[in-house]
Amino acid sequence: MITKLCNIFVCAATLALAVSPALAQFPDDALRLGLSGYGVGARSLGMGNAYTGVANDYSAIYWNPAGLAQLQSSEFSVGLSFLNNKDISTLLGTQETYNSTATNLNSLGLVYKLPTERGSFVLAFGYDRQSNFTGGMSFSAFDPTSSIIQSFAHNGTYYPSDLSNNIAYQLYLADVDTLTGKFTSPINGKVNQSAKVVEGGGLNNWSLAAATDIAKNLSLGVTLTYLSGTYRYDRNFVEADPGHSWETFPYDFSSLTLDEYIEGDISGANAKFGLMYRIPDRFRLGIGIKTPTSFTVKENFGTTARSTFDGGDVYPTDKPFETTGSDQYDVVTPWVFSAGVSLTFGDLLLSGDADYTDWTELKFENANSDVLAQNQGMKTLFRSAANYRGGLEYDIARLGVRLRGGFIYNQSPYAGDPTSFDRKFITGGLGFLLGQSTMLDLAYARGWYDTFRYNYDGSPRTDEKVTTDNIFMTLSYRF
Repeated sequence: MITKLCNIFVCAATLALAVSPALAQFPDDALRLGLSGYGVGARSLGMGNAYTGVANDYSAIYWNPAGLAQLQSSEFSVGLSFLNNKDISTLLGTQETYNSTATNLNSLGLVYKLPTERGSFVLAFGYDRQSNFTGGMSFSAFDPTSSIIQSFAHNGTYYPSDLSNNIAYQLYLADVDTLTGKFTSPINGKVNQSAKVVEGGGLNNWSLAAATDIAKNLSLGVTLTYLSGTYRYDRNFVEADPGHSWETFPYDFSSLTLDEYIEGDISGANAKFGLMYRIPDRFRLGIGIKTPTSFTVKENFGTTARSTFDGGDVYPTDKPFETTGSDQYDVVTPWVFSAGVSLTFGDLLLSGDADYTDWTELKFENANSDVLAQNQGMKTLFRSAANYRGGLEYDIARLGVRLRGGFIYNQSPYAGDPTSFDRKFITGGLGFLLGQSTMLDLAYARGWYDTFRYNYDGSPRTDEKVTTDNIFMTLSYRF
């Protein structure tokens, strides 16, 4: 379900599925699948994910497969991640805070270095948690000028021939004038609105990679990835008239309660090609190209609703009104181009990365005509965007400890967004050498950005300030 609507797409976002299942997909649903997430590996996160030009452990399978050729031994790696997402929403001057958390397996993989007479040939395979969809928000405010009822049955507009799925009509919150063929639904504003949104799920990578030296200090690598995942969206929305502004029968409205959900199964595939040039112990240059990912999304969605009135009436009288549906569609994400460098000065390692993605190439495929019609609008809704990352690592060899820090700056893919909507992260980390072959890495990242959403067609804008706290832990063993 959509989480942000720009002026180009002011539509019935979260409740469109109850009116027309064909409109359960929006540009944000496609964008969610294309965003890169928080990355793989505690060492890389501690260095601000500036890892395309480093990539000398298992996480190279994600960042730059060519870097696998650097490994001098085989490696087993396992990692965990913890996310805390905090959303501060402001609607009509009223502010609320919502927190959500998730703990996941971040990585589990094996790197195997094959014996060679010269150069290097390395295979790797494993599991990575690419993206975490955990999030949510809540709000509660008095709205003097709009009501969600109007998004279902706008007063004075022509009503469709089939009213069986129209929430406002079925819950006696709107009537029809058979002479004019138009809705009669005077309830518009002077209501309290409250909602709670909960999102969950994520994307998982199942990858196989290979890397080899194709010349002295020059390696080439490729990662083939099958992606699988889920997305879950739940919203409870309540609109009430505690001040009895609407008392005239039959519109003596008291409350409307809506519960909505979307649950999606996601699958896809892509490939990433990497190149790395090395001047041993001094300089590395890495280049990565990720092909478009072709996703297939299978969704089930539905809404239940009930209304109450001042006279004590409840509709429906027996059980809540319910509508459900299902759909399947494809999403194709753009190419992603990456480059990174790293420099070594004694015990100090510096690294920098940049990614480029043309988000205007994001598109729906194999969908109904209403969904496909959004592809043209996405050409102007989105823009090309770059992500910039920088990091450092200082090796205190006598203590077996490595100190890390970094910064991540991800530009918003929406055209016209101010810089406050760009996602920023400050990162830090520690590495502990446990014996000769075991490494424990810890990392922390603090992120922040602004966004907004419209809760229904014609609703006031809800502004959001989001902060995230990420903790990664990776244990690796080389043999």
